[in-house]
Amino acid sequence: MRGCLVRCNPVWYAACTMTARSSRSGSLCVCFVLLAGCKNQAPPAAETTATAPAAEAPAAASAPGPAAEASAPSAPSAPSEAAGNKFAEESYDLVMQPKGSYASGQAGEAEIVLTAKPPFHMSPTYPYKFKVKESAGLKFANLVVDKDLVKLEHTRAVVPVAFTPEGAGKHTVTGKIFFGICKEDQCQPVNHELALDIDVK
Repeated sequence: MRGCLVRCNPVWYAACTMTARSSRSGSLCVCFVLLAGCKNQAPPAAETTATAPAAEAPAAASAPGPAAEASAPSAPSAPSEAAGNKFAEESYDLVMQPKGSYASGQAGEAEIVLTAKPPFHMSPTYPYKFKVKESAGLKFANLVVDKDLVKLEHTRAVVPVAFTPEGAGKHTVTGKIFFGICKEDQCQPVNHELALDIDVK
């Protein structure tokens, strides 16, 4: 008896039994092949490689923070000059003053007096004017007193401001004066806010 191995994929396993029988013509060899645990199956599929999870997309850029602060505002312009009734400058004196007394319902007047200081003089061509700011309790004859009403001299100018008080008590005449002041042939425009408190009987 001889043994033989028959390949069984994937396991090599076989048993072969040979039985010798005597006969005149020789020996007859019968081989019984026993295959145990051998199935006719395809080889196992290659192990599937787990696909690595896709890289997480980078987080969206953070929303921009609050808007950058606006540029620092430019330096504010110089504050407006406080209104008053008298100014003294190198080249001139300016005063707004009452003229007489005031009574409710009766016409009255204030005057603005400009006086140039040597070697300065009043501009003969400048369009002098006083722009009145309306005020409760006072009725003005002109809201703009222009050059036609100005008494103009070489070193002096007088601007009349006519009004009628409409009630007794304290009132304020306010407005802005525009004039020109010169030295020889060089002139410059000037303006001032004016305010004059008056008592009305």
